[in-house]
Amino acid sequence: MIPRRRGTIDVFTLDDCVREYFNLNPQLIKLRQHYTLLRVLDFLRDALGVKSYSEILRTDAKSLITALQKFVNSCIEKGQSQKSIRFKLYLVRSFLGFYDIEINPKKIKIPRKAGRSRIDRIPTLAELQKLLMGTRSSRMRLAIMLMALCGLRISEALSVRREWIDLERGFLTLPAEATKIGKPREIPIPTELREELKRYLENYPHKRGYLFCAEGNPEKRIPKNRFYENYVNLLKRLGLDAKTPDGTAYQLHPHVFRKWYRTMLESAGVNKLLIDLWMGHNSGIEKHYYLPTPEIIKQEFEKADKALRIFGNVLQAMPQATEAKIAAVENALREREAEFRKKFEEKLKEFERIKERMEIYENTLKTILEKQGIKTKDDVDKYLEKFPF
Repeated sequence: MIPRRRGTIDVFTLDDCVREYFNLNPQLIKLRQHYTLLRVLDFLRDALGVKSYSEILRTDAKSLITALQKFVNSCIEKGQSQKSIRFKLYLVRSFLGFYDIEINPKKIKIPRKAGRSRIDRIPTLAELQKLLMGTRSSRMRLAIMLMALCGLRISEALSVRREWIDLERGFLTLPAEATKIGKPREIPIPTELREELKRYLENYPHKRGYLFCAEGNPEKRIPKNRFYENYVNLLKRLGLDAKTPDGTAYQLHPHVFRKWYRTMLESAGVNKLLIDLWMGHNSGIEKHYYLPTPEIIKQEFEKADKALRIFGNVLQAMPQATEAKIAAVENALREREAEFRKKFEEKLKEFERIKERMEIYENTLKTILEKQGIKTKDDVDKYLEKFPF
């Protein structure tokens, strides 16, 4: 079975060509990119007037290019971005290329101004603090911190496993299958995130598995769309749900945390090639020849760690004289607390004695009134009429 947004797809109901392609490219399903490919193939099938995906492969190249151009035009009408359209074309061209059908990308025209361009901004420190302090979920808090303090993409953050975290060395290792570009990377863990991970792992019941796993199953991670729904609910609850100028996304969509990470590092003067390595960005031939030593990484990370602070500076060890003063104040406070507690208990006993006396007086008065035949308010009024005042 293959997951789909609504239920699942039975593999045996797919055409042989698609089933074979998915079997040899399981990464597509793992990254949930098969949704997009199937939607494009559905469009081509309808545009070409054929009944199956297999018949698409028997169509001549000119007809395929025409159908793909119609698909591009349809995406533009829906306001999709140029980046999104190119990614969809890449998926379908890879599928067709698998069956030796080459489509020249220059034959398909994508206007430079395709779709609406989104103007992003990075979150302020106040907004980050409000998000982290406002969430009621330790998982949501940790996920946001992984994106902001390690520069992870949302899919990478949700894919982090317990065994990839080395708190002793202070590094998070992402294997190739967990990254977007299919290359492993090692990311230093900033101080604030390390403390958060320590707290989170104290209550994590499994020795291995996804940090953000389904309940009772550490080998099944939570779906990205469920996390995103919870994240949007958090934005709305905190009043941080403002949209971008073009209205296509929330201003604080998850990817801006990754942009905040890079902005902070570049502002701190961290080596740009090292930032590319930590973020999993392609930076040309230079990155293949740039192999920083542990000393260089340590030196650059010291700059990065100072910049990647959401809640301010890390507390430094206090001088012994200051610790002694604090201890003296704490002892004095404890003595005063004991003194106040003693006085409070004495007053409480005195109050209990007064309460007992009041009960005795009340019962006595009630007995006297009953002997006089006074039981109601009217009886009291008649009784008082006997005494002129």
